[in-house]
Amino acid sequence: MVTVRAATAADIPALSGALARAFHDDPVMNWLVPRGEHLTRFFASELRHVYLPKGFTYTTDGLEGGALWAPPGRWKTTTAEVVRSIPALLPVMGRHMVRGLRALGAVEKAHPRERHYYLGTLGTDCDHQGKGIGSALMTPVLERCDAEGVPAYLESSKEGNVPYYQRHGFDVTGTVDLPGGGPRVWLMWRDPRPADTTDR
Repeated sequence: MVTVRAATAADIPALSGALARAFHDDPVMNWLVPRGEHLTRFFASELRHVYLPKGFTYTTDGLEGGALWAPPGRWKTTTAEVVRSIPALLPVMGRHMVRGLRALGAVEKAHPRERHYYLGTLGTDCDHQGKGIGSALMTPVLERCDAEGVPAYLESSKEGNVPYYQRHGFDVTGTVDLPGGGPRVWLMWRDPRPADTTDR
């Protein structure tokens, strides 16, 4: 059984490493952060400066993966978050920093404005994939979405992951080709599921 809990700052070193391994072959990550060894530093910055402060980041007791969510109204990357991230990301992205900011702008332009929870990142360490960890990591917020009657949204950076998210109730609403010859991302929306009223 997978035990899911809220992530803390103490988890950043191990969790960023797990996410880096999960995204080692990701088209968008490889385009933005061409040197794979820098992925750990990229995710450490995302955790520390963007997602942990929002209070909806989940991991497992074994730190095999993570789900990085933003609550309603807090999905957009703020100027303050960008400024705080630059010292950590500049050595990681180097000359690709401008490319990254343009990509961020493109996906944020397509981002729905309706109230929703945003799944910014979901990843499971390669050695632990296929064991239901990703599904378990999404469960706390998807259950919250259903209880509150609030949708969820994500961008899939791999077409092969689209069926996986569809099994969790997400539907493709469009695609975005990242500017400058970047890869395609799939925009996916999940309406909340009504409470089960079936007699048991």
